[in-house]
Amino acid sequence: MASFGYGDTFIIICLLLHPNLFKNAKKAAYSIIEAKGYTNFAIGLATSKITEAILRDEHSILPVSSILEGEYGIMDVALSLPCVVGRNGIERRIKVNMLPDELLQFRKSADHLKEVIKRTQINL
Repeated sequence: MASFGYGDTFIIICLLLHPNLFKNAKKAAYSIIEAKGYTNFAIGLATSKITEAILRDEHSILPVSSILEGEYGIMDVALSLPCVVGRNGIERRIKVNMLPDELLQFRKSADHLKEVIKRTQINL
């Protein structure tokens, strides 16, 4: 099952191709909420797009979350990465080439999520 990536971790992945925008993007969600107010419609639109990609077997490239199994040296935590989404859900993940500092930040994000999961006692 795929889910739409959301929050700071998703922003980091989306910005890997444009690292100069990182500082502004971390605050982008808060700016959008401040300007537009309640933003739950975006979640509905993202869910709709993922559902369409699956039902129509579109093989669309979408940022979706799944539990990593060693990719980028990360295990047992769900993170958003660009993936090809089709009839079977995630057909494959698309490898994102990261600079050493970006990979370090990505791993720190994964470690942080793992700590939050431990504190809330959620088992994946």
